Amino acid sequence: MSYFEMVSPESVGIPSAAIRQFLTEAAKKGLELHRMMILRSGKCCARITWAPYDSEDLHPVYSFSKSLTATAVGFAWQEGILSLDERIMDIFPEDIPDHPSENLKACTIHHLLCMSCGQETEAADGGPEWRKAFFAHPFLHQPGTFYKYNTQGTNLLAAIIRKKTGQNVTEYLRSRLFDPLGMGEVWCWHFPDEQQTEHGGGGMKLRLDDMAKFTQFMLQDGTWEGKSLLKDWFYARAGRIQIPTAGDSEGHIKDWAQGYGYQCWMGIPDASFRADGAYGQFGLVFPRQDLCVILNAATEQTQSILDLINEYIVPSVGDALMENIDNLPEQKAQNSGAIELSLSLPVLISCRNPSFENFLQKAVYSAEDMKSSREDMEGSAEYAKSCAGLQTLVGGAGLFDLKDDGPITGIRFHFGETDVELYFSEAGREKKITAALDGRFVFSDIDGVRYASTARWRSKRRLELEIRRKDAMSGVRLILSFERERLTIQADETLMSDGNLGMTDRRIPAFYLTQDSLSALKKNSGDSDPFTPKGQSGNNPAVPK
Repeated sequence: MSYFEMVSPESVGIPSAAIRQFLTEAAKKGLELHRMMILRSGKCCARITWAPYDSEDLHPVYSFSKSLTATAVGFAWQEGILSLDERIMDIFPEDIPDHPSENLKACTIHHLLCMSCGQETEAADGGPEWRKAFFAHPFLHQPGTFYKYNTQGTNLLAAIIRKKTGQNVTEYLRSRLFDPLGMGEVWCWHFPDEQQTEHGGGGMKLRLDDMAKFTQFMLQDGTWEGKSLLKDWFYARAGRIQIPTAGDSEGHIKDWAQGYGYQCWMGIPDASFRADGAYGQFGLVFPRQDLCVILNAATEQTQSILDLINEYIVPSVGDALMENIDNLPEQKAQNSGAIELSLSLPVLISCRNPSFENFLQKAVYSAEDMKSSREDMEGSAEYAKSCAGLQTLVGGAGLFDLKDDGPITGIRFHFGETDVELYFSEAGREKKITAALDGRFVFSDIDGVRYASTARWRSKRRLELEIRRKDAMSGVRLILSFERERLTIQADETLMSDGNLGMTDRRIPAFYLTQDSLSALKKNSGDSDPFTPKGQSGNNPAVPK
């Protein structure tokens, strides 16, 4: 049950038609949305999810994490644990190069908070000595004079919290923010350093309601249920421009050219700002309208999302409508309650392929049971050993620690009335993924991970699947091609992106019918070549061609 009271949009001064128009236009643009909430005056007037995602998923939020890390710095500042003018080299003397530059010497916590530490590019090292790599990276500009989005700088803020408090960011915020707001689990990936420092720059996952609570907390200037938790932090500092971004080296325009605060972006609507994560993880704050919009998505077209919110939702906000609105017939239906919708991402729908499905019921494909004479690299057992297991095969943006038991070494199938079950052999164990063939997502649970899958026959010998992890923001589209005794698999990421943030490189071997399968087929066909039965020219629908 949501913390926020559910009310009609009209009762808080937002026309339902404006919200529905936003949804219509987002669909027309092909924007992949996962979850959305709209809050006005602390009440929820719209709550929408797109299957297979739901509000209880711990969804990756990428750089939305940065605003939470800044909040931890804010609490530490409020408690006198640190000063914003403190030099970062004084906090980590053990990581500083022998001859630090004057720009490095001048860099403070304030400069990290507003992305103006002076580095022109980001240090990319994510290993155990990532802090040393950050300090060794050139500080080419005087701090405070040059804007550069710098996730490693935010991670250093998380390291500062870890060093000064003995706790990681999410641990430190638990009693100060998460518990007072009634927030549940906040998961965060961590570095492999000696402190297991959390990736405060982009490694968190949150539930939808917890994102909404934090966004409302920002709107309320650090107060919650009448109690001031963080005095004047967001309104006076994080939510106000600290450094301009227009005309910067990255060519930011529109909503990214309005300036940067303390780990928050400024927006086009007057006084607005936002927690902002890659691919559309938004906590949008509009103080003038007393409005918050919370969104999870999976698209690089994030400016299009903001354009639609700025065009349809923000301008529509007015005073709450009078109680006698129910006397207006055309508005009465719209004022009946909050907009609560359970929508769906596109699913795969096709006709069935009964004859070939019947063949596959008895077929077992292996990446190991191959003739030694095979010359193609993708058909070699040696290549197969270096290939993906199921977790890597499915992958997904927002996952940083994929651990396979071993490569997939075999596949078999079972077709039912509405679903297909795929059994992937991995390290001597079968792992079953079920995919719906009737226009749904269906779920499978494996080793504590929930997968959602949908499937269709593209043609007589092409089976297509889409598989997503519920705790990732994307997944994989597979096309299984059956050519005689050979099965090949093409894998594409569902997220169209050049960013490669947490997405995986999938290596997949070719699979072949096992010798047992071939022997059974030969026996049943009465022919030495089960793929071209006697009296036919290779046209038998019961076996692959």
